[in-house]
Amino acid sequence: MIYRHKYGPEGELTRYKSRLVARGFQQTKGKDYDEVFAPVGKGTTLRVLLAIAAILGWKIRQMDIVTAFLNGIILEERKYCEGLAEKYGLQDGGKPATPLPSGFTVEPCTDEEVVGESDRKLFHSMVGSLNYAANHTRPDIAFATSRLASVVSRPSHEQLEAAKRLVRYVSATASVGLEYSGVRQRLQRGAADVKSGEMLLSCYTDASFNSVKADGTSIGGYVCLLGGGAVSWRSKKQNEVGLSSCETEYMALHHGAKEVVWLRRLLEELGVGQEEPTVVFCDNESAVKLAKNACLHGLTKHIRPKWHWVRRLLDKEVRLEIVKTHQQAADISTKRLAEADHWKGMKLAGMSVH
Repeated sequence: MIYRHKYGPEGELTRYKSRLVARGFQQTKGKDYDEVFAPVGKGTTLRVLLAIAAILGWKIRQMDIVTAFLNGIILEERKYCEGLAEKYGLQDGGKPATPLPSGFTVEPCTDEEVVGESDRKLFHSMVGSLNYAANHTRPDIAFATSRLASVVSRPSHEQLEAAKRLVRYVSATASVGLEYSGVRQRLQRGAADVKSGEMLLSCYTDASFNSVKADGTSIGGYVCLLGGGAVSWRSKKQNEVGLSSCETEYMALHHGAKEVVWLRRLLEELGVGQEEPTVVFCDNESAVKLAKNACLHGLTKHIRPKWHWVRRLLDKEVRLEIVKTHQQAADISTKRLAEADHWKGMKLAGMSVH
């Protein structure tokens, strides 16, 4: 046991504290005696558990000690999102229907366009707050947040206004979130990812070719679904310049497949392993053919070997299928969409859009 005293602002003794340390006798004074280890669950793992609970019809109870580290496991995301506009004094700025304005792109700005220090700190704070929502329950803002984060050290006035718009959008759509439902309900809706008595993992990958004009790179992304809702997603600028849409989609396919492999391992540990290969959907036929064909061609022989890793997974852990662009759940992860397409993309990603 570790015993401590807690003191108030005036130095008065306010509390006695004690902590039970498992196998504390193994700690050494001066080495690891004063270290505190407070493990926090990975967000994706929590979402997988929630999806499984929804599929099986389990009741969910949150249990935590009042004095535990950080916040509880299940956070009130709606309250958090609603409070963002008030936090930054943006309650009266309208309710945008999309995260980013039409025609808006994020590129490095000139010295004349850079905001002052106070606005830079404001921009940094807003992007940080938005990133929390994007990482936990809002895949619909992952693309916008990722792009704004790329200029967080030198934002322009236009980019600052875009961040304010994104805050207003998140607050206005605070009731929107991830939705996981049981097998019976999803069968009644005719969902394609369910067979009676099963829970199937699926993944959508996408890339927007040459969308970052400053360096010619592309934005890649994926959305992994379980229980009808997204459990994992990504929107990130690719580190390499793809010479074709096929190549950028192929790199996105690689990252999506990596996430699928990890999720399959997790599901197996949880006792709900996937019996069949997980379907990974891609809307680029050339990229799918490249993954299935091990032969080198003149237009693809330069591709680095690591991107071909997905070939080792085919028919074992991954099965590739082509999906129509209008059914691409990962579209919201790679580009700004018009209002109708954006909301349709949210629904495809398993968000609560009714």
